[in-house]
Amino acid sequence: MEDYKFISFMGDQSASFSVQTSKENLIAFADYLIDRSRERQQRRQEQEERQVQDSRTPLSRKETCEYLGVCEATLWKWAKSKYLVPIKTGSKVRYRKSELDRIKFGSTSDPYPDKSDG
Repeated sequence: MEDYKFISFMGDQSASFSVQTSKENLIAFADYLIDRSRERQQRRQEQEERQVQDSRTPLSRKETCEYLGVCEATLWKWAKSKYLVPIKTGSKVRYRKSELDRIKFGSTSDPYPDKSDG
């Protein structure tokens, strides 16, 4: 198996080289590459599934404050102005992670309307 890793490493370099091998070793090397590719693909899929699951998981007020770096009063103001609408289930208040990410990473609009109108 170590020979395969070495050959795979050499293939990543810009140098050219030639290898003589048996049919069985070539098949074993191909199987190694296929297995490695499948493992990488599986890890990517698992990571994507975790990200999707994380984005669907609602966060509590405390978790939301920590995630966004704001206080509960700010959450209340954002809810009142409909900038960040919470999910209310009975007496519990939760926030969608996808909405928090929108605010944290993508939104450039001002959450508070201009108060200078008078």
